[in-house]
Amino acid sequence: MPEQARKLTKGQRTASRLMDAAEELFARQGYEGTSLRQIAAAATIREPGIYNHFSGKQGLYEAVLHRALAPMASAMTERLDQAEGLRDYTDLPSVMTDLLLAHPQMAALFHQALQSDSDSVGNRLVLRWLDELFRQGMLSMEDLRADGDRETLALNVIAMFNIVTGYVLSQQAFASMTGGDIRHPATLDKQKRLLRRVIRAMLIS
Repeated sequence: MPEQARKLTKGQRTASRLMDAAEELFARQGYEGTSLRQIAAAATIREPGIYNHFSGKQGLYEAVLHRALAPMASAMTERLDQAEGLRDYTDLPSVMTDLLLAHPQMAALFHQALQSDSDSVGNRLVLRWLDELFRQGMLSMEDLRADGDRETLALNVIAMFNIVTGYVLSQQAFASMTGGDIRHPATLDKQKRLLRRVIRAMLIS
């Protein structure tokens, strides 16, 4: 057992296992298509035991999102607050890639929310997080490119978002073409170098 996991209480380990199972199922089946019974079975606990840790399905979903996305929002805020030059901005997508790879199912949840029913409870919760991340992205672009119109800035933010999330979603295609793994350190390093070149070109054009 990893050192960090050993430091958790039994209840914390169970809650983490529930979030892991829920993250996988929500990404594959959507919020509405996933039941607490399925989550409990995947986490190998009895369904009533979920309520010892979460208020219900929405509470569990919110915890899944917060666990993955709060670090992204914090890293983005910290990075942008301390940014002093172009390099700080071009490194940001690489930081986001690392954080997203820690919870790769989030990329699927993002795209589900953007393409599906905006009235869905699950989608609304994801879109709330995305709105904040996009808002931060726009503010950073406005600081860096004072001459840019809002539509161009928005397209740049969306392009960065698609590049980062698309990479995380590309494992099957990458494996089919190369037999490799996008999470391999050497492959990830190549992707980050490519990201820096692409983002730098976008910001200075």
